[in-house]
Amino acid sequence: MKTLAKATLIVLSLSLPLMISCSTSSRFEPTGNPLLDLRNPELLERDRIAAARAAWSEVEEGIRDRERTRYALKNLAWSGGTERPLRLTVIELLMSDESPEGNADSRAMARLMLPNEKDTEAVRIIAVRAVESDWDDLAPALVRSLARPDSAVPDRERIEYLALQELRPGVPIEQVVFDVFLNPGQGGGDNQEVTVLRSLQRTRDEAWGLLGRLDPSGTLRKQLIASPSSLDAETSAESRQMILDLRAIQDELGVIPNTAMEIAWLTSLRHHSDPRNSTQNTAWWGEVANAVSMLDAAQRQGLRMRHLEPVRWASQNRPAWLGLDHEALYAVLNTRLSGRVVYKRKAEKGEPIRQERLGDWVSMLSWGDLLSILIVDEALQNPIVVEQLFTQRALDRKDTSTEYGGIIETDPDTGWRAVLFRPRQRDRVSDQRFVASDDMFRFSDRALAHYHFHADQRDNTRYAGPSHGDQVNAAHSARTNIVLTSMGEDTLGVDVYFDHGAVIDLGRLEYDE
Repeated sequence: MKTLAKATLIVLSLSLPLMISCSTSSRFEPTGNPLLDLRNPELLERDRIAAARAAWSEVEEGIRDRERTRYALKNLAWSGGTERPLRLTVIELLMSDESPEGNADSRAMARLMLPNEKDTEAVRIIAVRAVESDWDDLAPALVRSLARPDSAVPDRERIEYLALQELRPGVPIEQVVFDVFLNPGQGGGDNQEVTVLRSLQRTRDEAWGLLGRLDPSGTLRKQLIASPSSLDAETSAESRQMILDLRAIQDELGVIPNTAMEIAWLTSLRHHSDPRNSTQNTAWWGEVANAVSMLDAAQRQGLRMRHLEPVRWASQNRPAWLGLDHEALYAVLNTRLSGRVVYKRKAEKGEPIRQERLGDWVSMLSWGDLLSILIVDEALQNPIVVEQLFTQRALDRKDTSTEYGGIIETDPDTGWRAVLFRPRQRDRVSDQRFVASDDMFRFSDRALAHYHFHADQRDNTRYAGPSHGDQVNAAHSARTNIVLTSMGEDTLGVDVYFDHGAVIDLGRLEYDE
């Protein structure tokens, strides 16, 4: 038994008994038939757990049919209605199966379960078995599991991280995850498994998102992308193209995507399906490359994809701003915002008091962030944009099925425009939520920012600013985001926010119809 497996099994043996239900009475009694008792939800949980163990003992003794028993246990393992202690018990029993057919079935089950399994104890049980049995083909599934953030446990202490180290000894974890990114189909099982998991694209996306978390500076990713081995004969055509795109945006524009949605953004920029947008993206890319070449090393620090359009626009419309360092740019923006009234969103339960002034976030805001805020404020002073936003706010007020939103982008005639993208019918969750459509992302490659409204009431002042859900979405999209809050018939509150959590109140927009 490997070191990891031994350690984690000890932890499990100590923790599992504590999770047994405290129920002490039931009007139903066990029948003595383990499978029948196992399936009976009216029995005490301890009796069903005992029945599960009894049934499995009979399998190992050759008394009970293995396949039929595994089927019964798997039904409970996959059911969302199974009580946690019982579910963990049946998963543990299934994973303990050493028979050739049981081993193969448990292996397939592990590949299917891990990517979406939220119970850390269940993940631990599966990871232990993977290490014990040297299931190295579970690397993609373990990567997908690790990709789900867990604020309670650092990445390097998580069981998936330790399991990957054991399964790929001597290989840096970043290399393991990058290999999964390049070859997301490794260990994917049969076609049915691949279909269920949507494994290829999801695995690739989640592997890249995890890499961004493990390597926030981008240093290791740059090395991995530049490595000749990333384009060797075993690399698929799709992966080769992705590597070439990553090299291009790093070498020519000076940034590297951090999230899966930024990868999709890069792909759209380089290979847009719409011919007109493809032509515009190519021209835009050249302009950005020229603008970025003017920046010094300090300005490039922390540069992200969302900063590229602000840099391009400033190079053509406010070139003096590109000559300012972080301190000077902050001074310009701070002077511009001074005197504006800040409307702090009411803190949600468990949240600290909101900080929404520029000075509250100055240490977190990069040079590119400051430039973006400055240009967002510039765009929102455009009278055409203001008129468009208030017109859209009125439409949102009338539609009680969803929040509205769209993109801010340049316009050759008016300077700027606010383009509305109504959520699709399937995405209209509630009047307090905005779900951006695929089209909104597909046609916002060159956008300055995304925006949405909080306008379900005439006065939404207490909800001025992004919700927790809005901030989660910002972390995934990595765009510059704006929320516009209705504060009366002729007033909108404006907050700009980023993936790192900064929220800056830009004051109010007023419109006299």
